[in-house]
Parts: sequence; C-alpha cells; structure tokens
Amino acid sequence: MALLKFRCKSCGKVFDELVSSAALAQVKCPVCGGKTERAYEGKCVRAGQGGCSGSCASCAGCKH
Repeated sequence: MALLKFRCKSCGKVFDELVSSAALAQVKCPVCGGKTERAYEGKCVRAGQGGCSGSCASCAGCKH
C-alpha cells in the first residue's frame, strides 16, 4: 500500500489516498465521485533506483 496523490478529472480536487497497486484504477474523487489521475508533485522518493531521474514531471514511465 502507498499514499499517493490524485487529481479529479471532473472537478480538479487534489487529494491523497492510501491504495494498493491493484486498486489504482478504482480511486474516485471524494468530492464529486469523478474519475481520477495520479498527480505528481516534487521529487520522486525512489530517485536513482532503476534509472529514475527523480523528476516525475518529466518521467518517461518508471511506473511508480
């Protein structure tokens, strides 16, 4: 389980959610119930591992 940041595609609400990797696609907005997407802010906590540059904003898909 990981604490991840999400953004609602409908209302724009940004929130943190404790989820397992299997439940990522099932996260709904707590305000409107809309679909969400992962929101990346700041540096990656796993920077330097597996070729990660540490910049999620320009991530080429390290999938974490």
